[in-house]
Amino acid sequence: MLRDIGLIFLVLRVLLFAFFLALSIGKSPSQQALIVVPSALYLILGIFVFLYPGRLRLFKNYGDLFFLSLLALLTGQKEAILALFTAVALYTSRNVFMGMLFLWLLVGFGFYYYGVWGLVLLPAFLSLFMASLHPDLVEALRKERLYVRNLRKSYSKLTSEYARLEKGSQNAFREGLLLDQLIQSKDIYEYLRNVKEIFELKMVSITPSKGDYIKEPVVDMDNQRLCVPVRLERGEVNVYFYVNSPMQLYDKELMKTLERAGKLINLYIEGLEERPQAKVIAV
Repeated sequence: MLRDIGLIFLVLRVLLFAFFLALSIGKSPSQQALIVVPSALYLILGIFVFLYPGRLRLFKNYGDLFFLSLLALLTGQKEAILALFTAVALYTSRNVFMGMLFLWLLVGFGFYYYGVWGLVLLPAFLSLFMASLHPDLVEALRKERLYVRNLRKSYSKLTSEYARLEKGSQNAFREGLLLDQLIQSKDIYEYLRNVKEIFELKMVSITPSKGDYIKEPVVDMDNQRLCVPVRLERGEVNVYFYVNSPMQLYDKELMKTLERAGKLINLYIEGLEERPQAKVIAV
């Protein structure tokens, strides 16, 4: 398909080369050179693009716009704008933006060569542009825009779903780490030290509530710590997780994991009140 399109472009460029070559007949040698040299370069580049489609993308995209406008100006003949008709019809059906550029170029040359009478040709120029926008193309463009819109929605949904799964995997990984520490740690001290190392904390401490027991975890930004209340079999305690950076306190998932880690201490101790000599546990 791409090869067929390239062949169409090559044939049209050969015909346009022949058209400008015919317009140069009867002119002086210097004027002929001004027309023939750019025309020959235009044809050579067109052949090169046909033989090597992946190269000279700049010419492939804007070469016709540059050379046709240049040749239409160098010939100095009103008939030269006929070459732009072909470009409008060819590009509008494939690229509406390029078709619009050629249309405005055609309008500009119409005023340049015909002056005010160019207004008479303006409806013909517009009709040529509109005729190239046949209903099938408009419908195809509409379907393409709808497809792109749906593709963006699907991509956004997929991205959010991926973020949710990644978040879930991180939570599962942290839960697995806590479970490993519960199995491997021999006592409360080893458990707290392991939690401290895994989550890169500054310090972890357990203190009796002493009547100031709170029901929900509290983030203390001033002291850079998370306070987790835990109800044991004998008394109530507060578990403090001191972080190294205030940014860690904004990590909601980390805070939830530390909250679970704090509540798991009831598997190691029954309380602190019965141990006056060890009212505080800190690592």
